[in-house]
Amino acid sequence: MDLYERLYDKIESLELPMNCYMGFLLDQENTLCVYPLPGSRTTEKYFDGTRERQMLYEIGFFTDDQQLADQTMWMITEYLDQTETLESENDSFESFDVEVSETPFISQIDNRGLSTYLLDIKIMINQFN
Repeated sequence: MDLYERLYDKIESLELPMNCYMGFLLDQENTLCVYPLPGSRTTEKYFDGTRERQMLYEIGFFTDDQQLADQTMWMITEYLDQTETLESENDSFESFDVEVSETPFISQIDNRGLSTYLLDIKIMINQFN
């Protein structure tokens, strides 16, 4: 299933002041990353093998520039708020709801003054066999 990649592509299509990465949020200044969260689940199973799933993702931004983080995370939020679906490139899913489930917030500040900003996303899909 290529949902993770399509979400990444959607975010990367914005003209952000830095590149976005897939994977782990690294402890490096000005790192923007998208990654899956635990808790995604199957909400319905159909006789044809299709599964309705609630998929959870998070966008994290580790930075020393709070203004940049705030602007970047709200730019992503506003873009995703206008996104109704994501299109699969290999027909493995169809999405029917993209929701910003938690707007940007500061999760922590370390002893070096670097902040971690987070933004949570819920995507409802039908996953095909």
